[in-house]
Amino acid sequence: MREGGLWLGSRFSMIRRTAQLALLVFGAGLAQLPALADSAIAPFEPLPQPLTLQDALRLSGENHPNLRLARAGVLAAQIRLQKVESSFGASVLLELQPRAASKASVSGVDFQNDSRYGLVWRKRLTDFGRSASRREVAGATLQAKQAIYEARHGRHTLEIMERFFAVTLADYAYQMHDERMAISYFRYTRMLERQTRFEQYSDLEVRYTRMLERQTRFEQYSDLEVAEREVTYRQQYVARLQADLQRRQTRHQLALALGRPGELSGELVMPDLAVYRKREVPKYADLVDRVILSSPALQFLRHDVAAAKAAIDVARKLNSPVLSAELEAREYVNSTSSSRDRYRANLKFSMPLFDGTGGRNIEVALAQNTLLHKQAALASSEYVVREEVLMLLHELEVNRAEEAAAQAQETYRGYYQDRSRAMYELELRSDLGDAQAAAAEAMLESIRVDFERALLWTQLDSLLGLPSALIQEN
Repeated sequence: MREGGLWLGSRFSMIRRTAQLALLVFGAGLAQLPALADSAIAPFEPLPQPLTLQDALRLSGENHPNLRLARAGVLAAQIRLQKVESSFGASVLLELQPRAASKASVSGVDFQNDSRYGLVWRKRLTDFGRSASRREVAGATLQAKQAIYEARHGRHTLEIMERFFAVTLADYAYQMHDERMAISYFRYTRMLERQTRFEQYSDLEVRYTRMLERQTRFEQYSDLEVAEREVTYRQQYVARLQADLQRRQTRHQLALALGRPGELSGELVMPDLAVYRKREVPKYADLVDRVILSSPALQFLRHDVAAAKAAIDVARKLNSPVLSAELEAREYVNSTSSSRDRYRANLKFSMPLFDGTGGRNIEVALAQNTLLHKQAALASSEYVVREEVLMLLHELEVNRAEEAAAQAQETYRGYYQDRSRAMYELELRSDLGDAQAAAAEAMLESIRVDFERALLWTQLDSLLGLPSALIQEN
């Protein structure tokens, strides 16, 4: 008994030292957690001022929550794949069994030390195809998650471009409304001033003033006309205020799209979109098959269908046999019994013979139903993509016509503004203010058409699984 007690004491001391070492390692891991947290929330590179579209696309990176969610999905699929692949890995167990026993074969003997310890090596050799099917499911799921990430990345690029263009358009719209408000305010105050001055004259002065007004082409304004001008001014003021607030709103939306809430960009550089002007609109028949083959959204659904097919095989092999091997090496305090093997090699074959619950058939039926659902979703999405491609091509054709119309309008407004300026310089009656506002509006329309064309081509690139042409060019 004393020898057994000494043996148990040494074993318990070894276990205690192992536990202490594990606690030290765990504590070291906890000490590193703040550093990992600090690196996760490290400050971003500040946005350059002024901000270009290429910088916006570059600095958006992987910081946006939508992209982090998609990347986390990819990581989870990778972990599940590793879990499936590790099912055939070998495992080694340390078994410690401190115990005391009173042998029935030895009468009159009190409890004796009957402790034992050993190492057990186990490995699954084969499950006759079930793990291979599970690996196929996990691999297809991983590819599906990667396709989802690519699709979200393409949508995020499109969102950044939309937000960037919206800020630029809001700035130009504000300039246009500011010009219109200034003109309406000048006309309203001038009319009000003349009406007020006219009301101060006597009857004789009124007749004399009217004579001068006819000679100098001035007119007396009624209360109705003054009120009308005031209404126009107030309406233009409201439009200008809305345009000013829209500038802040669009900058806030751009900051959120960049994953930088609260970091509003003061000045943006007009992007060079010449790469999109050089493109020719393709034929629908030439493009639609490429899109259906390459679209990340459809790639996701195809991999999802492949995973569903493999899941049916997994369900069919639910009760498949398992062949495994074990190697054991043990030491005993009391090794007198003949049944106590120091070394042992086992080859174990396990096979279910009867399952009265019908679980396998139910799992197969559910997997087949899931496959039908995903195949229908794939076919439906292909229809949607075909319609989307045709719609984008039609919009590109319309955009090309809008571009010609906008250029003609801008040219006309430029000529009209030059004529109005010349008449103003000759001190003739002129509408120079209206001409300047109309020219600004024509320029705004040209910019809008240019931005719309870039967004349409970016959507097509995204459907083809291609990065933005601006990123490729950069």
